[in-house]
Formats: sequence, C-alpha cells, structure tokens
Amino acid sequence: MAKPLGIIVGTSFHFSEAIRNRPVQTVITPYGEADIADLGRAVVAFRHGKSGDIPAHRVNHPANLTALKAAGARCVIGFQSVGSLKEAIVPGSLLIPHDYISLAVVPTLFSSNHDPHIVPEFDEALRQSVVRLLRDRGISFFERGVYWQTLGPRFETRAEIAFIFRFADCVGMTAASEATIAQEAGLAYCCVCSIDNYAHGIGTPPLSEERFHQVVKENTEKMETILDIVLKNGENLACPS
Repeated sequence: MAKPLGIIVGTSFHFSEAIRNRPVQTVITPYGEADIADLGRAVVAFRHGKSGDIPAHRVNHPANLTALKAAGARCVIGFQSVGSLKEAIVPGSLLIPHDYISLAVVPTLFSSNHDPHIVPEFDEALRQSVVRLLRDRGISFFERGVYWQTLGPRFETRAEIAFIFRFADCVGMTAASEATIAQEAGLAYCCVCSIDNYAHGIGTPPLSEERFHQVVKENTEKMETILDIVLKNGENLACPS
C-alpha cells in the first residue's frame, strides 16, 4: 500500500463517494491502533476511528501519522471542521491556514531530551501547492489564516473566544497536533478547513450543536469536491521525494 499522499478525514467523510465501501485496515503501530484505507491514489486515516466514535481529545495522532508513514506517505493533508473567529469568515467558507497556535499539551513522538526540537509549522510548499490546485479550479477559499487548537471535546466559552479571536482566525481541536506529529515523523503536512460554525459569541445565529451539525452536512459536498481534486492531482502536490 505504498502511497506518497496521505489523507486524514473526520466523520463527515465516512460515507463520501471516494471512501465508502473501501476496506478499512486496523494497523498496529508503536503508539497504538490506527484505521486506514487504500483510496488508490492515496491512503486515508480515519481521525476518529472507522466507527467515528473517538472524541477529539482522545484521537491517537501518533498512531494515525505513523500508520500513514508506514504505508508510504511522504505528505499528508488533513481535512478539518473548524469554527470561525472572524465575522468575515462566514460558515460555509473554506480556509487553508498558514500557521497555528496550541498552548495546551499536545502529543509527541519524542520521549528523550536528546530528541530534536522541531520548529513547528505547516509545510509551506505543500500548502502552496494545494492553494494553487484549488485556485486553478475556481474554488473560493481564504488562502491564509491562523488555526487555534483547543482541547475539546466541548466547544469554547464566550470568554475563551473573546481572548483567542485577537490572535487567530479559526478554532478547532486536532490540526495543530497532526501538524506537530507529522513534522516529528518527517512528513509534510497542511490542512483544508471547513468553516462549519461561528465560535461562541461570534456572529449570528448563536452557536448550537444542532446548527453546527446542520452546516457540517451542508459543507460536506464542498469538502468532498476538494478531496476529489486532491486525489486526482496528487502528482501536482509538493510531496518530499
């Protein structure tokens, strides 16, 4: 199953045309189990497990990323559901962040003081190749933004959002951890974010779980289109050799 491109998806993708009916393999890694599937042009990891029941704060990022690497992936694109911290970034939008903030404890592959200190970042070459790919196909999206990761699984309080909105553009629960682990594993990583709600206290209508799931469903078709574009044009992505 050697594939240069790895994909990480959330539960909204489990029944997408590209993924449904694909045999799912549970891979044992040094960090635990990961559920992956062969998509032909890429290998996909199911962020929340094949049944979708692993909450954000219990996602095994080290297992997911090392399973993709073992399958031959050299670069990884994460598909993320996020909340907007800016009224101008409306639900239904797409955003490709260029940087991230994660002040909480994040997982790591390292266990010794002799392990290297990475300089954390999204891989800019990979990110720019995704930007060009979507722009050339007329997809509308925000080309830059800062992603703030919280712990989850709950949404953030109004006070928390009032603090972080000054420093970031969207808020989620998984991308910073994926980016960090990917870099530790020697993998290029960037992500595509679906803006599925306004964060608590931002914009209207007010945040609710019901509204969140409604917009996620509405945005799934857009994200599946992007997944299809990525899968069909993997040779145009800046994956390390």
